[in-house]
Amino acid sequence: MRVLISVDMEGIAGVATPEDVTPGTVEYQRGRHLMTAEANAAVRGCLAFDPASEVVVADAHGPFVNLIPEELERSARLVRGRPRPGGMVPEVDRFDALICIGYHGRAQTAVSVLSHTISSAALHAVRVAGRPIGEFGLNSCLAAHHGVPTVLV
Repeated sequence: MRVLISVDMEGIAGVATPEDVTPGTVEYQRGRHLMTAEANAAVRGCLAFDPASEVVVADAHGPFVNLIPEELERSARLVRGRPRPGGMVPEVDRFDALICIGYHGRAQTAVSVLSHTISSAALHAVRVAGRPIGEFGLNSCLAAHHGVPTVLV
């Protein structure tokens, strides 16, 4: 089984302020460690279920260079940096499953920490069939288009 784990930062446990996700701050360094730890937990879970799985972890926050490569489980392959087709879910069509971690509420979600959709500066709302969706919705639609089931953790 080939599993893609897409990891955003704003929805990671312990991340709560803009400083937690902004490069150059002490809080951001902590956020990177928390993000990598959650990615590692997902990798271990996949391999516990199917030790023969091929697990790819995609850094899906900002410029896609937040996960700490040296701290990532060695059994996973890391995809980071830009540009890359598929953005937050690179080459999703080549996988059997997509797991989304650290995803946050869509833009204009009042009770969500650090809610936005792609870029708060560029997008006010994204709609599919008239319904507002966020990054998880967009990426799960793309995965579904390719027949790839998606789980939000």
